[in-house]
Amino acid sequence: MTFQANPPEVFSALLEAARRTGFQYLSGGVSTGTAVFTSGRFLLSFGEKVTARIKPVAPGSVEVTLSSGPKLGVVGWSGRHGPGVNTLSEALSGLLPRT
Repeated sequence: MTFQANPPEVFSALLEAARRTGFQYLSGGVSTGTAVFTSGRFLLSFGEKVTARIKPVAPGSVEVTLSSGPKLGVVGWSGRHGPGVNTLSEALSGLLPRT
């Protein structure tokens, strides 16, 4: 997804999207261009982990890539696009203008 924003605005919007959808922020930052969230109620519980990568692609334009994976080796996980990616993507799209 590409948004009309700068990296700090995207990072703030990601934190808000996570809050609205029940994800907890784990790590990352504007300087690293990443943010990691979990759907687990507790840090070591089962759940989905979603990683956001933030990459400026032009002045005033930022690309956000979301990927997901299980926590604690959930058997049968299908790969990089779990339900949390869709949930966070929809919430983020409601907070920032897309290009």
